[in-house]
Amino acid sequence: MGAASAFIVETPRLVIRPLAATDGPTLGRIATDPRVAPMMGTIPVPWSDSERALWIAKGRFRGEVGFRVGVARRGDGQLIGACGLWGAPAGLFYFLDPTQWGRGFATEALRAFLAASFVRLPGLDVVTADHFADNPASARVLQKLGFRQIGTGMGQSLARLEPAPNIHYRLFRTSFEAVHEIS
Repeated sequence: MGAASAFIVETPRLVIRPLAATDGPTLGRIATDPRVAPMMGTIPVPWSDSERALWIAKGRFRGEVGFRVGVARRGDGQLIGACGLWGAPAGLFYFLDPTQWGRGFATEALRAFLAASFVRLPGLDVVTADHFADNPASARVLQKLGFRQIGTGMGQSLARLEPAPNIHYRLFRTSFEAVHEIS
């Protein structure tokens, strides 16, 4: 498998897969939902068709940090969210359809996504993440994955009128490997 071959990971209930242009409307519906949008940093509301298409195209996996993938239910293939690694140091982001919250999908998807990322990206030794303080569910997901809080600050969201408190996390590859199987 080449470094830049398609990024596909399956779990018992989910498939993490490349995003397609046809995913644009579903991504738009999920990311601009009023329960999701304020928790995102850079997704505009509204999010135009052309902006979504560019977001998908720029996020293709090329064998390095700077990519996004879709999270779909395995049984019916329905796209329920997205995740990715972006920036330096590599920052994890994710969002899920609120109709799918509370089922353990975020933890399941991100555990598999991170395990595959550590395998596919040998130089990836640390991943950062953050969440707004008014999103305790994301704190629980990150902590289950082994992320440790390293600080706090103020964050911006295109869907919020003002900066808001956020919490910063870090995960070392070695810490993840100590508690999660990667292959």
